[in-house]
Amino acid sequence: MAKLISRSIKHGVSFSVLVEDDASALFQTKVKKSCGYWLDEAQAILNRAMKVCATALVTPDKVPGTFHNLLSYYFGLPADSSSEKYIPCLNAIISRLNRTQAGLKKGVELADREQMPIVAKLQTSVMKKIGWGDPTDNMAGFVWVDIFESVPNYISKTYKMKKAQWQGGNSLISMLGGKLNGGGYMKPHYHPVHLNFKKIWPKGDIYCTVTLIHEGTHKFADTVDHEYFKDDGSIVDKLDEEIGKLGPLYLNIHKDKSSDEVFKIVEQEALKMLRGQDNAARKMQEIGVMNAVNNADSLAWFAYDVAQLPTEQEIGKVVGNILGNRKIHPSLLNQ
Repeated sequence: MAKLISRSIKHGVSFSVLVEDDASALFQTKVKKSCGYWLDEAQAILNRAMKVCATALVTPDKVPGTFHNLLSYYFGLPADSSSEKYIPCLNAIISRLNRTQAGLKKGVELADREQMPIVAKLQTSVMKKIGWGDPTDNMAGFVWVDIFESVPNYISKTYKMKKAQWQGGNSLISMLGGKLNGGGYMKPHYHPVHLNFKKIWPKGDIYCTVTLIHEGTHKFADTVDHEYFKDDGSIVDKLDEEIGKLGPLYLNIHKDKSSDEVFKIVEQEALKMLRGQDNAARKMQEIGVMNAVNNADSLAWFAYDVAQLPTEQEIGKVVGNILGNRKIHPSLLNQ
C-alpha cells in the first residue's frame, strides 16, 4: 500500500492518499493533483455556502429568492415555513457543513476504492461469492464504518432520545431540535474517505468535488444516504430555464396579479417540475426536514448551488455593470 503525501495549492490543506503499491506513476500523479484541486474547490464552496447560510439565518431577506428554493428542493422545507422550522433547518445545515469543512482542513486522509479495510474486503468478497456482487464497484465513494464505531454511536443517539422522552412534553421537541442542530456524534469516523477514481474522473471536476463534500459529511458530520440526486445534481441553471419557460404563460394567466406575485407562483411551479424529474427531491419532501438535513447528497449539492449564488452586494454591482465576468442568473435580478 503506497501512501502519497501532498498539499492543495490554494488553501494549503495537507492530505494523504492510499493507493495500490503497483499503481503507475501517472495514476499516482493524477490522484494527487485531482485531490488537491477538489479539496481547494470544496473549501471555497463550503466557505461561501456557510456565509450565505449565516446571512439567511440573521436576515432572510438579504439572500436571493433562489436560496429559499434550494432549501425547499434539497431538504423539503416549505417555502412558507415559519421561523420555528426555518431557523433549526438552517442551523442544522450550517452545523454539518462547518464540521465537514473543519474535518477537511485537518490533514484529511483519502484512499482509492481498492484500499478498503481488511474487514470490508472480506465482507465484499463474501458478497461476490454468493452472487450479490461488490457494492463498492458502482459507488463514487464511501466511508467505511465498522461495528466498533456504529454500535457506540447508535447507543449514544438512542440514549439521548430516551432522555428527551423521559424529561417529558416540550423537552422532546427541544431535544429533537438539538439533534437537528448538530447530531450526537462528535468525533470523525476512523477510516479514510474512499474515492472510486476511475468512476468519478470521467464525470468531471464538479461531480468529483461534490462527491468529496458528500463523503466528507459522512466522515465528519455522521450523515447518511437516504437518497442520491442525479449526477448533474445542480439545479440553479435548470430552475432558471423552467422559470423562463413558464414565466410568459403564467403572466398571461394571472393578469390580475402583480409581477412579484406571478414570479412566486412560477418559482413554485418550476420547483414542482424539477422534483418530478428527480426521485431524490421527492424523497426529501416525504421524509421531512428532520431526516433530510442528514442526507449527504442534499448537503453536498445544496452547498455547491448556494456557492454559485451572488451576494446582495454582487447583485448591486451587476446593476452598475462593474462585476466583470462573474455569471449571474437572470431570475435573481428580478428579486
